[in-house]
Amino acid sequence: MTSARTVVDHEGAPVRRSRWRTFLVLAHTLSGSMRVATRSALGRLRPADVERVLRRWTAHVFEISKLTLVATGVEHVERARPCVIVGHHVSLLDTPCVIASFPGPVRFVSKMELRRVPVFGKAMQDAGIVFVDRKNLARAIAQLESAKELIARGTSLWVAAEGTRSRDGRLRTLKKGAFHIAIELGVPLVPMWIQGTLDVIPPDQWQSATGQRVVVAYGEPVETKGCTRADVPRLIGEVRARLVALARQCGASADVDAQ
Repeated sequence: MTSARTVVDHEGAPVRRSRWRTFLVLAHTLSGSMRVATRSALGRLRPADVERVLRRWTAHVFEISKLTLVATGVEHVERARPCVIVGHHVSLLDTPCVIASFPGPVRFVSKMELRRVPVFGKAMQDAGIVFVDRKNLARAIAQLESAKELIARGTSLWVAAEGTRSRDGRLRTLKKGAFHIAIELGVPLVPMWIQGTLDVIPPDQWQSATGQRVVVAYGEPVETKGCTRADVPRLIGEVRARLVALARQCGASADVDAQ
């Protein structure tokens, strides 16, 4: 039986739709990015600084969005840290929800295109975000070496299960990168499902809604100690099954599994 805890409570907040809230979140994101990039340029950036900026940023996001955030199964993560989180990804809001609900430092894998965004991209790199070239497999594998260094230092890694955002909320083919990292380091894979962020801000839209409820559900860890690359297909199948089960637990639609 998994436990549930309310991380952010705006229960009863009215439902209002607007664009200005989205732009305000972007302004806070830029402000935090500038802090990280400036401290890094001065040689003063420490992990504690990054954590402080991330926590302040998530607090601003939730105050603006007026959402209620509930985390379930956190006890699974507490037993498995550090770990590789294999999660479903549908919205820009997923990132602050994971940062706020995860009981410890966590970084994530992002597409290389974001590294080129002025200020923001540099700040992400300095904060420990792992950039991967999705169009070049050999280069992507080399870039994931930095992810191994993060985990070795005790920081968990969140990897989007499908390699990118799902536009309709359905779960598609899981990529192998997260599984190879977990096997090489012998750390557990933790399935994670996020339900409700699509209702706050869907992909490729500026209008966002307040008064929504988001659930981040963490599943039981899948151990990788003793596994080899030959075990990847089995691990993918096991994690996928747990993701679908978490989706059902969170109330996702019956056709959430696209395969």
